[in-house]
Amino acid sequence: MKAMMSNFFFYRTLRSLRVLKAVIGNQTDHLSFHSAFAPKSSLRTVINENFPVITFDDQYEGVHGTLVKGLKEDDISRILFFEDVEFTPQKLMVELNGEVEEASYFSEQKVKPSSTPWVYEDWKQDYEDLSVITAEIWMELYGKYSAEEADQYWEDVKKQALEKFQSQS
Repeated sequence: MKAMMSNFFFYRTLRSLRVLKAVIGNQTDHLSFHSAFAPKSSLRTVINENFPVITFDDQYEGVHGTLVKGLKEDDISRILFFEDVEFTPQKLMVELNGEVEEASYFSEQKVKPSSTPWVYEDWKQDYEDLSVITAEIWMELYGKYSAEEADQYWEDVKKQALEKFQSQS
């Protein structure tokens, strides 16, 4: 049986190769990474979090991100767990090297966007290290709990990650 492969447009924390590796287990040799653009979209910071939600409107400039090709079934399963119950995969069209291509992306379900724009470069500088630690701790729950079951531990995971991050600083 051939392994399922898929293309995902990452515009938030999984755009970081370090976070992606923490989620899928450091194996990225089978993947290809491409700069891509989602037109008529914008990123807004989720209320009480340091990650964004993507919103769509004709007046929006668009969002830059990374199109990752070649994800295997296990990679996708781990990513779905990481994204938890708030985000579900949807389809969108992205621009890649002057061409338009369909990709999956994660759409918000239960999160509330603020009016504050989210900028990847700012997040990378301010939160990437903490996000890698958080992803590593969160992924320790993978295979032990469903995403729905693990959701009850989210606040504990964030606290544990912050303590570990501060002890390394």
